[in-house]
Amino acid sequence: MKKAIIFDMDGVLIDSQPLHYQLDIRVIQACGYPANLATVTPYTGISNPDRWPKYREELNLSPTPEQLIEMAEQAMRDIFNETELVPSPGIPALLKGIKEMNLHCGVASASSHELIELVLNRTGITQYFDAITSGEDVSVSKPAPDVYLRAAGKAGYSPAQCIAIEDSAVGILSAKNAGLTCIGYKNPNTYGQDFTHADYVVDHFDQCIEIIKKLGGTL
Repeated sequence: MKKAIIFDMDGVLIDSQPLHYQLDIRVIQACGYPANLATVTPYTGISNPDRWPKYREELNLSPTPEQLIEMAEQAMRDIFNETELVPSPGIPALLKGIKEMNLHCGVASASSHELIELVLNRTGITQYFDAITSGEDVSVSKPAPDVYLRAAGKAGYSPAQCIAIEDSAVGILSAKNAGLTCIGYKNPNTYGQDFTHADYVVDHFDQCIEIIKKLGGTL
């Protein structure tokens, strides 16, 4: 029986992946590299501490990884504060349905606690979540299983009792490496993702409740 539903944030709870692409492009261009969408999409779902050293090495950027991360965090604050944030279509109804089933509801995101809390507050969905796990809480980022193992631990259930909802290949692998059942959400704005390892693949969040019920989602 499934006891907990654990959501990725970017591209799932909020269609923020285009904002992350925008901020990465902004920072990389500020370093003198002519970045575009194709430059940044291969890094979807990778946390700042892992992503920016990779950018620096592969694009030969001059600032240190620490400087790049600081630039990215400032760009993130600017872009997210400039933008009206709303939940992804279908997410409020899905969260309400999960709560009506008395299931634990959590977040397992590569983003910082600051950004997760900003997004949940600004989108008005904070009240649905019992626990938040950030990439800051673990030493190894997705696709390693650490963030999902930590999220399952916070829920108080085994990974086999948890369902993850993810939109990126690295996130799906993270959930599966941790032993969770994974629903892959095909977000049209999250480009070039491989859903091979997902247990289920959906185009709309209204499909998730039936999957959860099918898997015996109940306390």
